[in-house]
Amino acid sequence: MGRLFTFVSMAAALAINAQAVTKVACVGNSITEGYGIWDKKKYPEHLQDMLGSDYKVENFGHSSQMFHKASSQSYWNSPKFNAAYEFAPDIVVIELGTNDSKYFYDGQGSSSGYNYMYNPSYKDEMYKDYEALIDTFAHQPQAPRIIATLQPYAQNVEWGIVDTAIVNQINPLIKEVATKKGVAIIDLHSQFNKLEWLLDDAVHPNETGAKELAQIIANAIQGKITDVIPAESSSSAKPDVSSSSGIPLESSSSSVTIAESSSATEHVVATSAGLVPTIATSGMNILVRNFSGSVEIFDMNGNLVKLVRALGTTTVPMGNAGAYIIKAGPSVHRVLLK
Repeated sequence: MGRLFTFVSMAAALAINAQAVTKVACVGNSITEGYGIWDKKKYPEHLQDMLGSDYKVENFGHSSQMFHKASSQSYWNSPKFNAAYEFAPDIVVIELGTNDSKYFYDGQGSSSGYNYMYNPSYKDEMYKDYEALIDTFAHQPQAPRIIATLQPYAQNVEWGIVDTAIVNQINPLIKEVATKKGVAIIDLHSQFNKLEWLLDDAVHPNETGAKELAQIIANAIQGKITDVIPAESSSSAKPDVSSSSGIPLESSSSSVTIAESSSATEHVVATSAGLVPTIATSGMNILVRNFSGSVEIFDMNGNLVKLVRALGTTTVPMGNAGAYIIKAGPSVHRVLLK
């Protein structure tokens, strides 16, 4: 009987451990699937190595797919989409949009006259489709954390993919929708930015690029310093109230202040211990005054996006509008850059 009890206990412990694994769904197109490096590790495989055994990463990439529902190559109709949903992920990384950029390329400069996809009038539909894609995952019972990616540089006119369409049409659409929905955004266009990371087709990551891409995604998931664009919280995604470093963002001995940036806005927070750091905003900068030590800046999803060492007066350039939580010493401040 004792041996049976031991076996049952061990099985229960294993079941608990299995439930504790954080499941990551890598949703995307051929960049995620690993086009052109079939016998090499794809970015989701590298991501698994980087995150470790506490995570289970699955590759749900499907080449040539778009987030536009009406497309004949729509990810919505892909078996990978159904599989990603049934995976019941805790984290969803959405890397789609490179192929959608074909709608904004009129074929100029292409030796093959590739222009059958050109139709910029679809943009309103595409906005709603990307919004629905976020909602589809965000409204699952497990309420996963959603991370949207701005598409990286790509330039292949034979395929109807040009970087100007990605920069001027696709990435602004993704950023606007993701910000509205309150999900984190990884700017792959600024971070995954070396031609030597791409195959000769100037679209897909090579072996080195797949690993570099995985590192960028891993940094965002783990809350390490990275250019993660913060977004306002919304009903579509539940922001985490604790950081990856275990610091509870909602608890502090100080009050939380909101600074709205116009030209320069300044707030001083007093605690029982006396005057604590002054936090000011000026444009897209956060100013930390009267404080020496580590300053942690989080987005509203609880991700650490900046870690700086302040000495007296320090200016921290953020570059992107949005709400941020600043922890300096014992105090916590909330600011809004706009």
